[in-house]
Amino acid sequence: MENQYCPYLTVTPTVFCIGKQEQEVRISAKNYHRRARFVLDNTARIKFFRVDSPVKGWRAWIDDAPAADFIREENGDLVFKVTVPYEGEYVIYLESQKEDGTFAQEQVLCVYALKEDLYKLMPYKGDFHMHSNCSDGKETPEYVAATCRKNGFDFMALTDHRQYAPSLTAKQAMADYGCDMLVCPGEEVHLPDNPVHIVHFGGKYSVNDLAYNDEAKYRAEVAEYTKNIPESYDELTRFQVAASEWTFDRIREAGGIAMFCHPFWRPWYHNYIGEDVNELLLEHNKFDVLEVVGGFYRHQTECNMLSISRWQEERAKGKKIPVAGISDCHGCDGDLAGWFYTIVFADKLEFDSIAEAIRDERSVAVHWIPEEHPVVVGPFRLTKFVYFLIREFYPDHDALCKAEGEIMRRDLAGYGEPDAAAQIKSRSGAVRKFMEQFWGK
Repeated sequence: MENQYCPYLTVTPTVFCIGKQEQEVRISAKNYHRRARFVLDNTARIKFFRVDSPVKGWRAWIDDAPAADFIREENGDLVFKVTVPYEGEYVIYLESQKEDGTFAQEQVLCVYALKEDLYKLMPYKGDFHMHSNCSDGKETPEYVAATCRKNGFDFMALTDHRQYAPSLTAKQAMADYGCDMLVCPGEEVHLPDNPVHIVHFGGKYSVNDLAYNDEAKYRAEVAEYTKNIPESYDELTRFQVAASEWTFDRIREAGGIAMFCHPFWRPWYHNYIGEDVNELLLEHNKFDVLEVVGGFYRHQTECNMLSISRWQEERAKGKKIPVAGISDCHGCDGDLAGWFYTIVFADKLEFDSIAEAIRDERSVAVHWIPEEHPVVVGPFRLTKFVYFLIREFYPDHDALCKAEGEIMRRDLAGYGEPDAAAQIKSRSGAVRKFMEQFWGK
């Protein structure tokens, strides 16, 4: 897919709500870039067409598209009106006119139209499986959170092994800076004799503590869960499935989201989770979200591809299985951080709204290793829109986030960033303002 992102022109809105008779489109220069002024001043014809409309043949969509009537305002902006009756991507061709009367393409701009149910939501990008030096990561909780903002995230959760408190440290640090990124509590739950990795995202207290502070009670309750596992399975499998499902339930009781992690992780030439355990956990489907894209290095991406394939098979059976992409990074200045993440379509940047969106299958997982093409996994309608957003929306969105993250990282690294909190607070609302402009709200 061609990257039509234009660094010097702005289309407002870039995302439309279908159903209106006519909507005004404004094309303006982001700055006084010479190319921007040339394109706007020399535009003689504008063509607007739907990307997936039926066509007669090669390039017929350009020839057959009617020209849109437009006006050039005193400030040089181009303004025209369009009707967008169908959901999907649309293209704007800005053309100049040659001396012989023919037209030449000067710039291609892309916009997207959505039905109201999706238009009223916003795409929030985040990672909720990562580690700090409070467990086996490399950096402090505060630095990990600042790096998440640098990587363009709207939300995050630190999920150290068996530890809930570090996530609260990260949350407080971002609040002290006045950063708009939503920081949620979390932990990676590892309970006695159960190797299945489960992330607890967003709950009000530690599930690890529930088990380790009263292990006898934990084992007695898991024994009750084991009664629901067929005796045809071996004892080890029955215990691990029961302990995992006990964990899923305790996470939900805490108000959090339970994520079944990297089901096909293969360290040291052996799958970390037994196949029967995978089969039963997927069959029972008692978790909230499946980690279909996890933090694997280039040589390990087979693990992700297997998770994606298995998710597709389970969904074909009619199962509702929300997806997530996470980095599981243990060092945020190296590989993995920013390579994998989740985009959630929610009405507010609040945990309850994010959690509701995930449970309602309004999330996609993104696998984007540097110098490779992005892989987006999720419901088709959302996946299609997210590829558009990756091309057209996230370059500017991520640049705004990066500026904030870099200020915090320099300050936390001890470089003496002057008035870091004041700088961050002065930027408050900038990302939200950009998103609302992109959506024409």
